[in-house]
Amino acid sequence: MATYTHTRRLLAPATQILSIGRRVAGTCAASAVFASIGLVGAGSVSVSSATATNGATPTTLHVVRVRHGSTARSWTYGWPVKPFDLQHPVRGFFNDPRIGRHGGRAFHFGIDISAPDGTAVYAVESGKVYFDSARAIAVVALDRSHTFGYWHIVPVVRSHQTVAKHQLLGHIDKGWGHVHFAESWRKNYVNPLRNGGLGPYTDHSAPTIDAIELDTGNLVVSAHDTPDPRVPGEWADEPVAPALLQWRVVDADGPGTWRTAADFRSTMLPASEFTRVYTPATVQNHIGRPGQLWFYLARSWNRGATIEVRASDTAGNTATVSEDFGT
Repeated sequence: MATYTHTRRLLAPATQILSIGRRVAGTCAASAVFASIGLVGAGSVSVSSATATNGATPTTLHVVRVRHGSTARSWTYGWPVKPFDLQHPVRGFFNDPRIGRHGGRAFHFGIDISAPDGTAVYAVESGKVYFDSARAIAVVALDRSHTFGYWHIVPVVRSHQTVAKHQLLGHIDKGWGHVHFAESWRKNYVNPLRNGGLGPYTDHSAPTIDAIELDTGNLVVSAHDTPDPRVPGEWADEPVAPALLQWRVVDADGPGTWRTAADFRSTMLPASEFTRVYTPATVQNHIGRPGQLWFYLARSWNRGATIEVRASDTAGNTATVSEDFGT
């Protein structure tokens, strides 16, 4: 069973974060790891936080809790690469940031399933083929209720062809190293990794909360998830977005109500929401160059209080940390 430890991860030039929540093999309880790094009893760890502004100062993140999901998952279709009934590495998550060279910003409308160039890609369900482009096809369900998209492939099927479940659609195009896989219902994109979607799918690690900061008066958080299983090659260990980010204020009256900063569990957000969710410090992943994921919690924050942030994935794993901003 996998659990958690602290590892250093470079988030900004010359600034390192002491991260919480990376997977470690061979142990079965979070408390065992917390004890090994001196967190049992102390409950906190000093970190040198990266910030979106100059003049970062050391802060202390308090580990509130780490919980593993225990709910059994179901799925309605298998993987688009063989073996169909075996989980494959996913290097890009739903609603990850996509930032164009000319400043365009949007949410990732599917997941990127890692596989070598030339890998055969198959239909997860039967349907009729339509071409979105020369290297991207859609397979529309015969009742037209939903559609599966397969991008970055060299097709072997033709437009308007009816295909069966597990019929060969094409092969991953040279230079891409993944198939972008998307699912939409009535023209609304949904998360393939949600419970009841793609499977089998398991995740043994909670997301990581790297830092909670005040950035030019805004309350922001750096958080990421780590793909499970580990992505091979040059895309290994690059961050992906947690499925859910929540926060609350804890003051003399006790903990407040959880507020949602980002919810990527089910549907894709419109591009107009990008700058509400992600801060300008966010950087998209590139091959061999891990990005940075910074999220807004609150704008124009000037209240002294303890802030708790909880990050969750689609498998129900959660990590909660707090930061004291004084009174």
